[in-house]
Amino acid sequence: MAATSLVLDRAEAAEYVVGDDLGWTIPPDGAATYASWASKHTLVVGDILVFKFEAGEQDLAFVTKEDLASCDTADTLHVFEKPTTIKFLGADTFYVTSTLAGHCSKGQKMAFDISPSSTFSTSPSPSADQESQLPLNFVTQISGIGF
Repeated sequence: MAATSLVLDRAEAAEYVVGDDLGWTIPPDGAATYASWASKHTLVVGDILVFKFEAGEQDLAFVTKEDLASCDTADTLHVFEKPTTIKFLGADTFYVTSTLAGHCSKGQKMAFDISPSSTFSTSPSPSADQESQLPLNFVTQISGIGF
């Protein structure tokens, strides 16, 4: 009975800024910074992650688990060169880092889980100018963001 009380469905998608005030950058406390951020958030299908960073000074790369562990960005799944907002349409574990030299090894990397949600539906879908499908399963880019 106690375990079932811990599971709460949200009626709406939540929006999170990755790294909170720090944003997406080389963290001052290394990789523990983003691991801690991810562990404090229960992310579910339909949630939105905002990756804030300065274009040209950072980027965002989706990679495999193995590539994240070794900080290998030679064969990324997808790279964003500008700040972006992403909605997650399916449950999975995602791995992100930066392709810029030394950023991953200095801690700009994160693994996070998107859990299923019984309240999320992908229809009706937004117009094509509002969302664009990415070459990743279960991810939709809502828009690029700027400062």
